[in-house]
Formats: sequence, structure tokens, C-alpha cells
Amino acid sequence: MDPALREHLKRLDLDLLMAGHADPVPDDWARPVRSYGYNRLYLILDGEATIMLDGVEYQPRPGQLYFLPAGSALGFSSSRERPLRKYWANFTATVGDHDLASLVALPRVLEVEDPPAVQDLFVRLLAAGKGTAQVTGPLRQRAILMELMAYLVEHAPIGSLKPLSEGPGRILEYIDAHLGEVITVGRLAEAFHYNPTYFITYFAQLFGISPNQYIRRLRVERVKQALIHSEQRIEEIAGTVGWEAAYLSRVFRQATSLTPTQYRALHRAS
Repeated sequence: MDPALREHLKRLDLDLLMAGHADPVPDDWARPVRSYGYNRLYLILDGEATIMLDGVEYQPRPGQLYFLPAGSALGFSSSRERPLRKYWANFTATVGDHDLASLVALPRVLEVEDPPAVQDLFVRLLAAGKGTAQVTGPLRQRAILMELMAYLVEHAPIGSLKPLSEGPGRILEYIDAHLGEVITVGRLAEAFHYNPTYFITYFAQLFGISPNQYIRRLRVERVKQALIHSEQRIEEIAGTVGWEAAYLSRVFRQATSLTPTQYRALHRAS
């Protein structure tokens, strides 16, 4: 997965606005093309309809999952003879101050491999919202909505899932390729032709943390993988991420509350 895409999805925040089961949609289920400030998910069950999305016309079929992103030009209508039956959810999806749809290209329609399983997610989503006194309802709804979005990402056709800007991905790829070297903000800014002060702000807006925090986190994750999956000594692992062994041990313990040796032993035992 593209490193920028992975970082965007790590920071994804979802908030359900409304959800329902249209069995079928009302007779007046029709809207002219316009833009909406929220996303929609439709699981198509039956019926005939037309969906216009950013100038493309779709004829929904049973077993399809539609993602209709915020800000797109959307219009729709249903047949009166065979009205559309569907599960639906309206929600916001943000990464920091940005809409997910402004950062990542997601597939607009999927042919669902297991419609009953996805339908069950919608059933659970609706059940979690019943009862205003149910304190955990919003948490459960958000978790189920995350499952639906994860399904969309996991089953996206090759090439349909990508950041809308190549710049962020190239920055993270550069960091990954040079992780064993000294990487400063000045070096990164120069490599991508930014002023260092602006680069720090730009990076934080994209990924929610500073460049140095990201580099440190990535190095810790790389150390974890090496401890679990290799027989390398701590000194050797330190060299692969550009740290001295003593510094690695100190940073690793701050991040995990364990020494590298303890972490390796714990995972080997499990």
C-alpha cells in the first residue's frame, strides 16, 4: 500500500449522520445533480434506479456497494415500477482538517463478493443506533462504519485506490528509502524544494505529526519487525535505522516500556 495512503487511513475519523434500510425507497426518491457535504454508502438489494456521479451514469444492480464521496456532483432517481431497495449510510470522513475524498481516490462501486456479510454490517449498524440511552451506541456505530470502509479499501480494484496527490507519497517513500541515514528536516525540505519552516507545517497538515515524529515512529516500527522476524543483534538493527545501539534502546523503551531484548523475548514466547 502507498505509504501516504496508509498514513491517511491511520488518521481517518468517521462520524455517522444517518443510516437506514429503504425497502423500497420513497416514490419521490429523486434529486437533481448537486454537491453534498457528506459521504454516502449504498448496498443495493433490488430494484431499478439511476445514479449520476461526476458526469458518469450508473445503473445499480443487486450486490453492488456504492461509495458516493462528499463534494462530488451527485443526482439520482428510482423506477416507480421497480423502486430501489437498499441499505444506506450518510457520514463524514475526515483526515485532520481535510475530507477523505479530497486526499484519496476510492472506488465508486464494488461488486460485493459476499453480499450477506456486508448486509449484516448494515444490520448491525442500524441496531447499534437504537435507543437514545444506549451510551455505547455511537462507539459501536463508528466501529461498524470503519469495517464498511475497510471492506471498500480491501476489495478496491488494483489502481483505483491511490492518493490524489503524488507529492505526499514521494516524501514518505524518500524517508523509507533513507531510513538508515541521517534525515533532517533541512534535507527533506531541500529534496522536495520547500522552505524548511513551511515543510514542517505542510507535513503536519498532511499526516498529523511533525517530520521528526514520523521518522522516529517509523524507525521504532522497523526495529519491532526486525526484533520479531530476524536474528540480528541490537547493534545490527540499530545500524539499519540510523541509530546507535544505546540510543535505540533508550528511544525504544520510551515508546514501548520494554527494552529491545524484552520485546523480542515477549513476542518469541507468544
